Parts: sequence; C-alpha cells; structure tokens
Amino acid sequence: MVTFSKISRFFQKVLIRALRMQTESVFIVSFVLLVLSAAIVRLVISSGGLPSIYSSLIYIPLAIVGLLFGFRVGLLFGAIVAIVMGPFALSYPFISDNLVSTGWFFLLMSCTFVPVITGLVSSTLKTTLRREQHAKFRHQETGLPNIKALLGYFKSLSKNPRLSDESLFDIIDIRLKNFDDIQQKIGTEKAHRLVKLMAKQLSELLGNQVHFGQASDNELIGVQHAAEKENHDVQDNLKEYLQKEVQAEDGTSYQLDPSASILRVNKRQLTESSQEVLNRSRERAYRVKDSDDILSFFDESKPAKQQSSFSKQFSDALINNEMSLLYQPRLSTVTGHFESLEVSSRWLHPTRGDIVFSEFSSMIKENQLTKEYLMWMIESCFKDLSQFAQQQRQPKVSIDISLGEYVEPNVLYALANKIQTTDYPPTRICIEVLDSALMNLTPKTRTYLEKLHNIGCNIIADHFGEGFSTIQSLFKLPVDAIKLSDELIHSAGSNSDAKRQLASIVKIAHAKGLRTIATGVNSKEKLLLLKHIGCEELQGSVLTPPVLKEALPWERIK
Repeated sequence: MVTFSKISRFFQKVLIRALRMQTESVFIVSFVLLVLSAAIVRLVISSGGLPSIYSSLIYIPLAIVGLLFGFRVGLLFGAIVAIVMGPFALSYPFISDNLVSTGWFFLLMSCTFVPVITGLVSSTLKTTLRREQHAKFRHQETGLPNIKALLGYFKSLSKNPRLSDESLFDIIDIRLKNFDDIQQKIGTEKAHRLVKLMAKQLSELLGNQVHFGQASDNELIGVQHAAEKENHDVQDNLKEYLQKEVQAEDGTSYQLDPSASILRVNKRQLTESSQEVLNRSRERAYRVKDSDDILSFFDESKPAKQQSSFSKQFSDALINNEMSLLYQPRLSTVTGHFESLEVSSRWLHPTRGDIVFSEFSSMIKENQLTKEYLMWMIESCFKDLSQFAQQQRQPKVSIDISLGEYVEPNVLYALANKIQTTDYPPTRICIEVLDSALMNLTPKTRTYLEKLHNIGCNIIADHFGEGFSTIQSLFKLPVDAIKLSDELIHSAGSNSDAKRQLASIVKIAHAKGLRTIATGVNSKEKLLLLKHIGCEELQGSVLTPPVLKEALPWERIK
C-alpha cells in the first residue's frame, strides 16, 4: 500500500538528486524544460485558450526551473512566460477570444509565484545539505576535515591517474599531550582555535601541498606528496616548530607538549587500504606520545621483497655507525642540579630517517638481538665516559641492561670488565633492571649483580608499579632505588586515589632506604606533584629531552 510517508520520501530523494546534479546535467535538463515550455505556450496559442487540463501543465516546468536555478531565475523565467502568453505578445483579435487575456494579471502572479516558492525550497534544501556535509566531514569545533574527509582525500590520491604506483606520501600525525591542561586554563573555544591555528601554521611551514585534518580534539593528521631526498628537511622543520611556543592570534604564547610521527607510504599502499595506512600512522604516533621523544620517522614505501631483514639492517647500522647514544639528564629535587644521565639510543636510518629507541626496541627483542645491542651500548658508553674523564668530568650514568624478562649474564660480565679496564668509578655507574626481570634472576645473574653492587654500582628497579614486584620483595635484592612507571605517574596527575597511592609508595621506599626516580615528567604539574611528595630524581621532556653528548648542559650537571 502506498502511503503518504513513502510518497514524501520518494520526492525527497528526487529533489536531493536533482540538487546534486552536475553542470552538464543541469544544462541538458534546462534545455529540455525550455523546449517543453515553448511547446506548452504554442499549445496555448493554437488551442485558443486553456479551458482543459492543459492549463496546469505550464506550472510544472516553472516549478522545476525554480528548483534547479533558484528563485531569482525562476522569477525571471515565470515573468517571461506570462508576458509571452499575455496581451503584449498576442494580437487583439486573438486576445478577445482567449481566456488567458481576461485573467492575465492573475496568470502573471501565479507564473512568478510558483518558481519563487520552489526556488526558496531549493535554497533551503541546499543549505541543509551543505550543513549536513559540513557536519559529516568536518570537526565540530574547528571546522577542519575529520577522519572521514581524510580517508576521502586518501582515496582521491589513490585514484589520481597522474601519479604512479610508487609515488610517495608522508602521513604526518601530531598529538598534543597537554591539550586537556591547556583547555582547562584557557577554555574550550580558545583551545580549539589554537589547534586550528597550528594546522594553518604547519601548512605554511611544510608547503601548500600538505593537506591537514583533525582526527580528535588533540590530534592533527596531514598528508603531502613527498620526495625521497626531502625526508630530513621535513623532519628538521617539523621538530623545530614543535619545540617552539605557539603564538595565538591575540599574541599570547603557549608551550605545547607535542609528539609526532611521519609515516611514508606509496600510492599503491593507499590504493590497497587507505584505512589501514591511517590506522598504522595513528598507532605509531601513539607510541611516540608515550615516550619522551618528539618525532619519529618510518618509511614503509619499499616493497617487502626489496627490504633486507631487520637483523641484517641492524648489524649494518652498527658497522656503519648509524647508531648513536643519547643522554637524558635527571634532575635532583634536593640540589636542583642534573646529577645523572640515562643512556638511550637513536638510529639514523639511511631511508627512514631518525628512529628513536622506543620504535625499534621491540624488533630487537623479536629478532633476539638484545645481547648484541646491549654489548654495543656498553662499549659505546664507556668510550664516551673515557672522553668525559679526559675533560675532567665524571658524570653518573644510568644504563638499562634488561630489555625483557631476563638479564643476560654475559652482559653483566662485560659491564664489570669495562669498569675494571677503564678505571671509571663504579659509584658513578647505575644499572637499571626491569622489576619483572629482578623477580626472574637466575643464581648466576644474581651473583654477578651482587658483585657489581658490592663494588659500588647502584642498582635501580625499573618500571616499578606495574604489579610485578613490591618494595618488600625488592628489599631482599641488591637494589638501591626504584624507578616509578610512567603509568603510575600519569594516573596520579588526574586521579586523587592514584596520587595517594604514589605518595604512599614513595614514603615506604624512603622508609626502606630506597631512592625514588620518576620518568615521563612531561608537564609542570607533574613536576610539582613529584617534588611535593618527595621524589628525589626527575626525568622527562619538561626538563630536557634526550640529547647527543655534544649537546649536554654541562653547566648544570654535577
């Protein structure tokens, strides 16, 4: 049974399709309507009036003209039709017998009224459709393209016939880790305007061909056509921008806490699955977000068959000196100076660019290269320490010797051998071991660890607070300090129960004679909180990021 609602939905679909017609289609339809209108007028003239059902046909093309071209064109078209059918266009003898002439003013009004009404309806529908499209493909607060719009742009790139399958694209994902804090300080509206301003500034910085959108309140995603030789320039420009304060339109400057990733792919990968490419880009940015690094670069554009295995790439990197050590100073809340340096690394890949340790550590474990990596790190670290000693400097360094659940005895032996052969004071060496690995010490590794502890090395239980150990269990082991997990510190920043738990852990650790170290300190609020509860050493991007040995702030290191 045909109901009124079904008829209404049918005409609604017809109207929407009509409003979305291409220019060529509109031209054809308008031409047909003009011919139809001329035929109807001719019928009126030849039939001697409109006494029959044909009297209403003239309004159909008028209504459609108003619908397609708007009320202004419809008004003009209706007036022309009325004039053609009126006394000004027909001879006097004919008018006297023509029913149209007696009601010409009524005809003029009706011929103009119908297209004006349908034109206004058309305008309303077009406005509604525009708003619908805006809401569907734009971020609600900033008006920037959203995820759906970005995916649509990816698909348009993949279908561009002028681009080859090997054309390169950089997917840039930027996250503001302190967006919530900024939003609380300056308000929601100003915070979103700041994000929109960032998108504009980044577009100007990276070039007109970059297309930025917004995946969430604190996440911007951009895509640009890339060249093989440009990857370092893009990274340098982006890093420089992210490290600066962003100046709003009112002149106020804001210190952001951003992290970013660049994923390089080719057109073929976009064609196969643009959604998967976007997901991988966001996943990599999320990993960087949880570290103290600002930017990571990944090149996935090469086919798998053209890429050598990770093991060979890693071995070649060690031989070709593509790997280098980074040092991140730790601040003593007691003295106000940097009193130790945590050792990490980066990989300056020939095609993928600057890769931070957190991005390839899992591959080291999966390919059973932990021992090879740690041996290289110890060797390189003690070379640097020898250079520091020649400069009359003996900084305290902290070396993480466990990447998994177990500690390699050979690594501990190599560390002890280096301490002995270089005569570097063992009291200036800190050994970080995952608290889960401390719970799994073999008799041999425990013996080695105790010997290192006995000669003066400091043992630190890393990632404490993730549930693998308690302070009571650590007290039975040769441990001097605990390094609080990032998750524990992050939760304490926004949860009162977690804050009390963190304060309790620090208090118990002090009662047992253990120092407390906090990492992942990426905001002033966390800095003040950790200092208030008595944490002795702090490390994070709000203080200083990991740097090369040439960039160490020696004037603040004691």
